[in-house]
Amino acid sequence: MNLIKTIRPFFATVIAGIEVDHKLCSVVVNFYRRGQLQQTQIKEFKTNPGELPIQAVRYIKKIRAKNPFTYVSTLSLSITQGVINSDKESEFEKYGVNCNEVVYKRFDNNWSVYVPNQGIAETKKRFLKLGADFVISPFMILYRLAKDTFQDSCKLYVLFQRSNMTLIVTKQDAGVLFGGYYVLESEIDLGLSVVKHSLSEDEEDIQKTDIESDLQNELSNIENVVDLDSESSDDDELIKVLKNDDSEDDLNESGEDSSKGNDLDDFSRINTAAKFIQSALSEFYNNPLYNSEFINEIVIFNPHDIAQETLQQIQQITMLEVHVLSCDIAKELANLGYESYKFFESKGQV
Repeated sequence: MNLIKTIRPFFATVIAGIEVDHKLCSVVVNFYRRGQLQQTQIKEFKTNPGELPIQAVRYIKKIRAKNPFTYVSTLSLSITQGVINSDKESEFEKYGVNCNEVVYKRFDNNWSVYVPNQGIAETKKRFLKLGADFVISPFMILYRLAKDTFQDSCKLYVLFQRSNMTLIVTKQDAGVLFGGYYVLESEIDLGLSVVKHSLSEDEEDIQKTDIESDLQNELSNIENVVDLDSESSDDDELIKVLKNDDSEDDLNESGEDSSKGNDLDDFSRINTAAKFIQSALSEFYNNPLYNSEFINEIVIFNPHDIAQETLQQIQQITMLEVHVLSCDIAKELANLGYESYKFFESKGQV
């Protein structure tokens, strides 16, 4: 311990905010010295839906090798996490929450967020190769994004990711009156599986006719590659392609087909999200647990540039005015991660 205290001033404190949403992993890394932000690095990696990509693991491990005081901050994805309009433990039971089974944080203005112990364990398991030091509630992210826009009238705020949707109802000096967390990914996959299957069958019929000719072309190209011994730069580029090490190029290979697929996914997401929003509004208005007030506006935080025209469909379905704002979840995770670090540092726990 004494050795750590001795060497600690010579190293930066590094906080990596990591968001994995659908097929994209976004990373924001902040470097601090003496409490001041010195540098920020931003990376994005393609991935399979919901998986932490190995490229991101390698990237953070390289940083950690030079900066041993590196910490990872990421989102909780527990489907049973939530928010309640109370900061009293005695009232948690009214909302079906057992304080012994959750980790919770209470805030001013009489509200709390909670994440089940099992949900935190699941997140840490997903990040087993890297470690998850700070597991952040998406309700905290959304409240942080929304707080500068609070007014005297109630608004519904939505954090609209491709995999999940978080929403809160709040107004000035009222804390959070109501909240909900919804998984979009499984609903979308179920609805699109039939459509994509029929489309892929047509594509396979076309592709099969070209397989033999493509194979012959590839075999003939091998001879050309062997003859390029003198061109080392080309060889190095070939090795990069074969090893698939160029993660930045991976992001730029989206192409027209991927764009069309995202449009189809996003259209389905809007329909699913609108149904969840309508259900949440009904719960807020009709459940006596909540001090409901009329909501006249929806504010959507859009971290992954889903087309505003697509998001405006929510206005048509809910008949409420909709405003769309951009945001960066990985950036907010890095900032909240540093606040968490300072809290635990003050208690001597890091």
